[in-house]
Amino acid sequence: MENVKHKIVSFWLTHIFLRRIGKYYPDFFNNWIADVTDSRLQRKIMELRYTGTYPMKFESIAIELGKTPRRVFEQHKKVIDRIISQS
Repeated sequence: MENVKHKIVSFWLTHIFLRRIGKYYPDFFNNWIADVTDSRLQRKIMELRYTGTYPMKFESIAIELGKTPRRVFEQHKKVIDRIISQS
C-alpha cells in the first residue's frame, strides 16, 4: 500500500505541482530545489524540466547536458524521492 501512495504522490508532483510552480514561480522553484539537493546536475535537470515557457523532455535534457536519457531520468527520480521523503 505504501508503494501505491508513493506512486500517486510522485505522479501528482511531476505532472501538476512542479510544473505549475516552475512555470509561475521559477525563482522560488530554483531556491526550493537548491534546498532539496546539493547536486548541480540534479538542480539543472529540474530547472530544465520544469521552468520556462516550454519545459524540456528528458531526451532533450540529456542531449543538452551530454548525459544519457536514463541517467537524467534516474537523477530526476532521486530528487522526486527526496521531496517525498521530506514531507
